[in-house]
Amino acid sequence: MATNPESYYTSQVHTSVIRVPGMRVCLGLVAVACLFLAGCTPSVEETPTETPIDTPTETTPTLNATTTTLTAVEGILVSGDFGHETVVTAPYPFEVEETICDTRITGSGTKVGEHSVVELQYTGINATTGQPFDSSFFNQAPLLGQNGYFVEGFNNCLTDATEGSRVLMAISGPDGYDEGGGNPDAGINVGDTLLFVVDIIAVEYDGPEGQHLADGNQWVTVADDDGVPTATIKTGVTAPTTLQVTVLTQGKGRPVEASDAVYVNFLQMDFATGKMIENSFTDGGGPQADMLANLIPGWRNALVNQPMGSRLLLIVPGDLAYPQGNESPPVTPNATLVFVVDILFSFIPQSQ
Repeated sequence: MATNPESYYTSQVHTSVIRVPGMRVCLGLVAVACLFLAGCTPSVEETPTETPIDTPTETTPTLNATTTTLTAVEGILVSGDFGHETVVTAPYPFEVEETICDTRITGSGTKVGEHSVVELQYTGINATTGQPFDSSFFNQAPLLGQNGYFVEGFNNCLTDATEGSRVLMAISGPDGYDEGGGNPDAGINVGDTLLFVVDIIAVEYDGPEGQHLADGNQWVTVADDDGVPTATIKTGVTAPTTLQVTVLTQGKGRPVEASDAVYVNFLQMDFATGKMIENSFTDGGGPQADMLANLIPGWRNALVNQPMGSRLLLIVPGDLAYPQGNESPPVTPNATLVFVVDILFSFIPQSQ
């Protein structure tokens, strides 16, 4: 898939490279914050790096004389439009003995799974001091992460929430940073309750989701077995000499832009022989991510403006694929290639 298979990532606070099933990611202060390019092989674990925490200009919140233990969060007020910076009014200092998740805006999009890739706008506040300690707005960009690799309370509140939702999270110390001894660099002590307001901007698709339009074209038939596609080249047909793009399923997500990275499942076949070259659906590696600009011209032309959640059938002539061939995976020079591509996610890399 990748024509320039090198890894990239965006460091957040205290990032360290980790390996997880499926998508390879980085772990940050509050969330995962990196993606590796498709076709990359796992490398030696890197030494954790230290990055200064960006903190906002401090204001002095109004603090009560004693700490209140909250059992509900209806009295915490949040103002501000979805996807934009919010103003949070709460009875600081307060604590919760158990994490509370409260959906303030209910979206109608894709549900967050236990390991979904997500794009978030969020603000994190230490409920003991009333001071923000982290926010996507400090970095002036949404945060890209993977559920399951945030702090436990954050993971739990995200799971089963839907794209387009705003979730208020009051996270207890044990579900936050207690296990790691707090986070002194962020001003978080053991036992501190964390307050987050999280807007779920986008969620990874598990597979094609939308209107089913076709089962192939005049050259190739595509079948589906519980989300896993198979492609069969029709007998006696001649390979097309121009790029062919057939939308099998029209997705419902935002469209891919030329400057995006894409996160996809795909299979790749040689049109002339019918031989499978690569298949992320079945080879155990799972979905892969890469900058669209790094991919073969056929992909760059075909994927732009296609919405997330789409399944595409591509027939790519050799001049738009590998005119000189490719070593890994092996592709003969100027071969016409067949691809079935599920667009699971697209995003502007945070390093840009």
